Amino acid sequence: VQNQFINNGGVIKGNMQINSSTGNYSEGLRIANNNNNISAIYIGTSSINSTGSIDGQWSVFKKGDGTLNIVRTADQNVANRGLVISVDGNTLSFNGSIIAGTGATSGASNGSVNYSAGNPILWGVNSVGTEGGFYSDGPKVYWRAKPVTLGSVPP
Repeated sequence: VQNQFINNGGVIKGNMQINSSTGNYSEGLRIANNNNNISAIYIGTSSINSTGSIDGQWSVFKKGDGTLNIVRTADQNVANRGLVISVDGNTLSFNGSIIAGTGATSGASNGSVNYSAGNPILWGVNSVGTEGGFYSDGPKVYWRAKPVTLGSVPP
């Protein structure tokens, strides 16, 4: 449907694309779903075509398995790409590596996360490992085997 204006709500059955009509913006937004239980928002779509993808386009979508994904549209069908929230909402993965939640590697479980290079930041856990992340010997906190000095900062 082209040139349709909806005021005060309404329902559109099928896919919908929004293109900019003013300014220097040439990319649009597409909201779509299909019979395979996939719902998606495509960001940075072509203003000329209502299907397919263009360079730099991103997708936020719920897959048929119930996971929520944020990924470059070009990689949406590539295994282990993008940011994925599990169907139960308890696990966060990036490019196939679990970075928080159930089954996380590199010590990032129980509400903790990994920072650069997979090194863990363990919340509420006295981590005594010295393998490169944050750890504590009790009264002191270390980062990569160097003590972290904490103190007040004047305004």
